[in-house]
Amino acid sequence: MSGGYVADSDAPVGFDDEPEDIAAPVLAAADGTDRAIERHFETGRLRVVQERSELFLPHVVDFIEKDKWGNLRPEYQRRLRWDDTKKSRLIESFIMNVPVPPVFLYEVNLGSYEVMDGQQRLNAIVDFLQGRFALTGLKIWPSLNGRTFARLPPMVRRGLERAKVSSITLMSDSIASTGDDMDLRAQVFERLNTGGERLNPQELRNSLFSGSFNRLIVDLARRPEFTSAWDIPSHEEHTTSDGTPDQALRDNNLFKRMLDVEIVLRFFAFRDDKSISGSVRAMLDNTMKVHRGADDASIAAMRNEFVEALALARSLFGDTVFRLPPLGNRSKGLLSRPLYDAQMVALFRLRDRRDEILAKSGAIAAAVSALASPNATTYDLIVGRGNTAALIKDRITLVQKTITSQL
Repeated sequence: MSGGYVADSDAPVGFDDEPEDIAAPVLAAADGTDRAIERHFETGRLRVVQERSELFLPHVVDFIEKDKWGNLRPEYQRRLRWDDTKKSRLIESFIMNVPVPPVFLYEVNLGSYEVMDGQQRLNAIVDFLQGRFALTGLKIWPSLNGRTFARLPPMVRRGLERAKVSSITLMSDSIASTGDDMDLRAQVFERLNTGGERLNPQELRNSLFSGSFNRLIVDLARRPEFTSAWDIPSHEEHTTSDGTPDQALRDNNLFKRMLDVEIVLRFFAFRDDKSISGSVRAMLDNTMKVHRGADDASIAAMRNEFVEALALARSLFGDTVFRLPPLGNRSKGLLSRPLYDAQMVALFRLRDRRDEILAKSGAIAAAVSALASPNATTYDLIVGRGNTAALIKDRITLVQKTITSQL
């Protein structure tokens, strides 16, 4: 990623942390008597119906390619992360007849399904059987490295065509509303993903708070003016005909871990000074929760607020938007989330003075850049050495006052 990226103090590390104040099913009563627990057991359990089946691998291709599974990538799923080596190891498991964990489907409507867990496995199966990658990194069957499906020995090809993947279809007979339905799916998805590669905080938010607001921030993270500012490959140029991201986009760290979506979310979390309280993670979680079911008018208003603030930031700071001053021989400064927060929110609050700001763009850009000079007393605040709620407020206020001082 050209230009580099600064990880501030709330960077995506420590993925084993428990989420703060996330959506959860109704808790058992505090009364710990056997009878109280039994009453909760009778009324509080999810009534999930399960159907089990097995599919030959070519049938998986048929189901997906002919869109018999209505949504292979529901909104609460993480983005595709597997590289060709991980895909190859799965194919090797089928060749060796090693048991593979089942995929979980959810029957949304009669005959219409979503893939809740197993997205990576299903995509790997389809990609290999359709010749989209060659096996690589195999250690048990290294002689197959470099071979596509079409170039496998005939007997091995037939073996794969006879291999099966198990599926478990979940249905619920206790859903009262669309919101409850989504809660069930999100809760099951979270439980299915407690092992292996853990969800990071934004992936978990994407799972638990799916809805109109989540779709909004995902969509805003795709905008060309946003992706170009953050050195993310253009979605228009790097999305294949079937709607999946190409390798360049999948390899981008901000995209593949949904950090691009989290960056958008930060704007909505910090734009109201009264909402800046508690830890960064709690603020981001709460913003998702508060706006989860926002109506169309609210979504449209929030979209306009973000787009206008981003456009003003790009016009004011140009190629240096969200970047610290370059050091040494760097042609570009490092991208900084704390600086993004301050620039976006300050300009959102000053949006009524847009014309004045643009008229003094040179002086304003120089003054804000000076705040992040390594020798400046404001350096630590601007780069996010401290990321408490109070310091986030101070950072935004400082940039806002610096802008107005030049008007």
